[in-house]
Amino acid sequence: MANETVEISSKGQVVGSLDYEYPETLEDAIDMDGEEKVYKLFAAQRKIRAIDAKRRELTGGGLPKNILAALKGADPVKLAEILEKLGIEA
Repeated sequence: MANETVEISSKGQVVGSLDYEYPETLEDAIDMDGEEKVYKLFAAQRKIRAIDAKRRELTGGGLPKNILAALKGADPVKLAEILEKLGIEA
């Protein structure tokens, strides 16, 4: 088993910390949480990743986070001008 201190944040502010103990190996995980729980967590994560991969395939991957952040902070008038030049209706 391993330990680390994890910061807990809310709305960008650190509100506390947690001394988190976690397994370092699959064997440790089974000892700590039991085989059925470890399998259920694995199966759920595998399904989430499959759905995310299909979503990226169907939508063209979406926009990178830095572009989304820039768009959210952009001047609305300037953004409307750019969309108009590109022929995109908002």
